[in-house]
Amino acid sequence: MKIASATTIVLAALLAAGCTAKRIPGLAIALADTPENRAIVKLMDDYRDAYEHKDIDKIVAMASKKFYEDSGTPETSDDYAFDGLKEHFGEHFKHLKKVQLNIQLRKVKIKGDKAKVDYRYITRYLMDLPSGEKWQVTDELNRMDLVKEKGEWKVISGF
Repeated sequence: MKIASATTIVLAALLAAGCTAKRIPGLAIALADTPENRAIVKLMDDYRDAYEHKDIDKIVAMASKKFYEDSGTPETSDDYAFDGLKEHFGEHFKHLKKVQLNIQLRKVKIKGDKAKVDYRYITRYLMDLPSGEKWQVTDELNRMDLVKEKGEWKVISGF
């Protein structure tokens, strides 16, 4: 009788495990393995790669023409739109010699043709300053807003 009960429990556990949604491996969050989620994970990985290589053209290609960034401040002097992306990243990368970017997804929420990606980023970079080279580290939380255009996810804010 104990053997039958143990067998039943094992079979029930195996069936339950087989019914759970498949997740994308290698992420810090449990994210269902769907084509939409895979596309967003790839976009974030492509962004990391472009950022580390300071590839401004690749970053701009990921943005929607509707892109607008208010930098999280009420002042408009630090805001920029799609046309200002090249200048923004050009200034940003100007004094950076080596860049490492780690992106950890926290939450992905898709609603129709829009998505919100909450993520933690840790950037380690070697700056070329008048006083000499210096390593800096930034560790922050951010949200990237995406919009689907012509079947492809594009960044509308949050770089």
